Amino acid sequence: MGVGAFLLALVQPILSRILIALGFSVVTFVGMDLVIQQLVDYAVSAWGGLPGNILALAGLAGVGEALSIIMGAVLTRLLIWQLTKSVKLMGVNT
Repeated sequence: MGVGAFLLALVQPILSRILIALGFSVVTFVGMDLVIQQLVDYAVSAWGGLPGNILALAGLAGVGEALSIIMGAVLTRLLIWQLTKSVKLMGVNT
């Protein structure tokens, strides 16, 4: 019984930090997903409101691909930021 209690006392703080970090990550990712979805919906509605000739010119210029690259970079940066915050919350110094 003494060894089990010792192991439980050893694992419990680590487990609690992991669960806190996972909860924080889930809440943050769900919030980020909502914000990003709203931004994408706004951009799509604004993009669709442009006149046809401007859309054709923007398509030839590669504006859609440029916006995809920029949004991908922003989302990657947010993901990296979130992962570093989760690791710090678990108590691991990077």
